[in-house]
Amino acid sequence: MPKNRFNWPAFRAFLQTVLDQHIHHSNEQEYVAISLPVPVQTNNELTKHLVISKPTFYLSHPADSFTIVGQGALERVSTSGGDRFHRTSALGKNLFSRVHHFNSLSRPYPLQLLGGFSFFNTLNKNSEWADFEPSLFHLPEWTIVKTKDEATLSLIERIHDIDTVDHLITKFQDKLNSWTNYTPYHSTYINGGEGHNKKQLSAFLPSKIDSSFITNPQTLGNEPGNFKAWEKVVIKAKKAFNAKELKKVVLARKITQSLPQKPKAADIISNLEQQYPDCFVFCVNPKGGSYFIGATPERLARFTPTQVETESLAGSSMRGKTYEEDDDLAGKLLNSKKDRYEHQIVIEAIEEDLVPYSEQMEHSSSPQVKKLPNVQHLYTPISAVFKKGISRTNVLKDLHPTPAVGGFPREKALEFIEREESFTRGWYASPIGWINSHGTGEFYVAIRSGLIEQNTAHFYAGCGIVEDSDPKNEWMETELKFKPMVDAVRIATQVEESPPLEKNYAKDPIF
Repeated sequence: MPKNRFNWPAFRAFLQTVLDQHIHHSNEQEYVAISLPVPVQTNNELTKHLVISKPTFYLSHPADSFTIVGQGALERVSTSGGDRFHRTSALGKNLFSRVHHFNSLSRPYPLQLLGGFSFFNTLNKNSEWADFEPSLFHLPEWTIVKTKDEATLSLIERIHDIDTVDHLITKFQDKLNSWTNYTPYHSTYINGGEGHNKKQLSAFLPSKIDSSFITNPQTLGNEPGNFKAWEKVVIKAKKAFNAKELKKVVLARKITQSLPQKPKAADIISNLEQQYPDCFVFCVNPKGGSYFIGATPERLARFTPTQVETESLAGSSMRGKTYEEDDDLAGKLLNSKKDRYEHQIVIEAIEEDLVPYSEQMEHSSSPQVKKLPNVQHLYTPISAVFKKGISRTNVLKDLHPTPAVGGFPREKALEFIEREESFTRGWYASPIGWINSHGTGEFYVAIRSGLIEQNTAHFYAGCGIVEDSDPKNEWMETELKFKPMVDAVRIATQVEESPPLEKNYAKDPIF
């Protein structure tokens, strides 16, 4: 790193002032942070900096050349219960107030808290989600935010009573020097050179969902992994529609597979970024053990100083084998009464949630088709201009869960899900993301995802059930949605191709 990138004399004077104040105000833990530009690295090079035994947060949107990575947990913000969003906001503001930030950039640059929430207000800790909390955000030891043209590194250190200016400067210099001494991350499976990469991908793709995921009772236990159990729950939902208790409910499935070895998160991330560049690729590892990972197409909320951007992503179809068939399926999706009804429910619910906070709202009069490699969706972006003094976390609380992942009416749908789904959703379909000290940030809906334990992978996928839903068609939709994570984990662990399943199982996309 060029020495003229950072003003050490100015930082020394800043530290002296901070330590002088700390002597008189040391009831709560305080921190010092620095932010400075660093050379832009590839995402594969960034993952090389990660230590697998430490808490980690990773999020990227390859199509927009945006990546944010943080590691370590100097302090955690963790709450549960019905007021968890409000409490998270209050605790986060308190934590930011205790961080003394030296910004060497020519523009204001806020620090971030990284994390997310579980789907429900509480979390079954006796499930595979033992490492997670209903609300959990980290103040990382370091964070890097990368765009196409620049990268910014933030380093944070605790202030101890025995710290001196020289001691703190030495710690920061050691961390900064470590960023210049790494060689690019090497992965046997993904990054062994261009020719090697193509050979490996051609050996493993395309794929079908392994039939053992669906039919092995020792793997699934009491989970609703078989079609008959699924059909029974869908019929219950349709009875609730007929009784006018519900208009829509999103039902999910979980499938579980034993793995020959624990895959490296970096390998799964690399594969997801290559295969799904238009999605938001994420990985959350709260304690350096099990990690939650996926590639979601859905943004829940993007907060700017003046507005929120969200979207309706509901109504789905498979991709075609040819471009002509693909366009035909997209046209049928746009004209599907069932899918348009499901999509409109989401739009109206989001509008209702945003009305108390908004000066004005905007969205197109008809949906677009958002095409992903394995599935296509009806998609309508929605934006709202905030009234003055609006709490971003209150907006987030009222948006989650949208009818795209919960149902409508919300409370009735959530009651149905808790009663009928025989597994713990955990952080599946929940808001994950980042919020900064200026109150802006982004949150994504954690779908198309899986939880990786030591030698076990749990995959999650759901679909919206409405009055005209057919249980078999909805089952097939979840098969398509399992594909991204099933493929990515299989490649990372070098699991061989399974025998082809019956022809109506998840088909390979045309891309």
